[in-house]
Amino acid sequence: MPVQKILSVFSAKSLTKIVAAAVIVGIALYIFTAIPSKAESKLESILSESGFPKADVKNISLRPDGFVARGIDLDEFGFDKISSLDAKVNWMGFLFTGNGIHDLSIKGMTVSRKSENISYGLGQITKNLQKIDHFRLGLSDVVIDISSAFGDIRLVLNATIYPAEAKNTHDIKATLQANQYQLGFESAWEGTLKKGGELDLAGNFSDGRFNLGPLRMSRFTGWLALELASGNYIIQNQFDAGSATFMDVPLQNISVVNDLNVKTGSSIVRAGISGMPDILFTMDYARNIEDQSMTAALKGKNLGGFLDFIEEQTKKPKTISDALLELRDFKLLGQFQPEKRFVGGPLPFGITLYSEDNKILDGNILFYTDNFDVRGSLETTEDMAQAMQAYFKIPSENIKQNFIRLDGDAKRFLQLEQEPAAQK
Repeated sequence: MPVQKILSVFSAKSLTKIVAAAVIVGIALYIFTAIPSKAESKLESILSESGFPKADVKNISLRPDGFVARGIDLDEFGFDKISSLDAKVNWMGFLFTGNGIHDLSIKGMTVSRKSENISYGLGQITKNLQKIDHFRLGLSDVVIDISSAFGDIRLVLNATIYPAEAKNTHDIKATLQANQYQLGFESAWEGTLKKGGELDLAGNFSDGRFNLGPLRMSRFTGWLALELASGNYIIQNQFDAGSATFMDVPLQNISVVNDLNVKTGSSIVRAGISGMPDILFTMDYARNIEDQSMTAALKGKNLGGFLDFIEEQTKKPKTISDALLELRDFKLLGQFQPEKRFVGGPLPFGITLYSEDNKILDGNILFYTDNFDVRGSLETTEDMAQAMQAYFKIPSENIKQNFIRLDGDAKRFLQLEQEPAAQK
């Protein structure tokens, strides 16, 4: 059939309709083929910039105002993942500029980290938050699993980060909680985040408890404030508890205060002994760019009375010799020796015991934080060495006249019970 006859069948209006239909079909085909791929690649790019370069997005469902992605793997092993990510977008902006997101909701996210990587992880999170465009970010049931020497610790985060009235500023509201044998607390947070990276965040803690190694504390409360600006950080906090136990010794009126920044830092710990008003435990820590120091002290009027009290409280019979019972106005000092420590190694301490300003015992120990082993040697008098051997159940081969060799679990020296199995 001649072309002219074919064209004569169609009017100009009919041709317009056909062209329009073809355009619509073309757009539809683009939507069903290009948009899911574009959404996947854009989302993987966002997750990569947020610290997950191995993120794999496989399942995306489109809708007129955005998309939902489910079952996202954040690493190649499948340990870190997101159950559901819901994004509301302006499709024109999203497709042609890569932007256009105005609401992002993440539910059921799981992240696993080792305790030694926490500080790096917090730094990365802070940097990633600085990149948030002017949209709302919601986080629901985000589970952070932390493996530590004390067992696995699980934190649950819920947060909303949303545009504030001030330009280039987001407001933050969040809750963070834990509920394990090792650590439990409730906390509520509020703050602001500016586009340039200035973060101002404060949180209040309640219903706190923890069981970490030899220290057990219940019903602690407190606050923590964090500021980040121009490469500097300021962390200030105070925690208080009415009661606790350390090495099975009952404590009371515990206070912990920290003031830390890039160049300097200080920590102050104070605690009394329940039922022994004349006994005080203190720990003071200070650091600057060039040096750091830490001194822990146990002070009291009557060492014999204190040891009798511990025996009564812990229900663990001890052999207390006259050499220990007769010590008055005692002060036991532990001084951290940073110059003797190598990276990742045990903590070196100098140990000194005074009574009425006379040095009774002196030496050096290494404390291994991963298993609470203590190794080192102490010098004292022969009768004091025998007294300490009997009290701390030190093997005879570790006593040589007036020298004591320590080599074993600190809990064994004090006849403490082993910790219960870690619980999630």
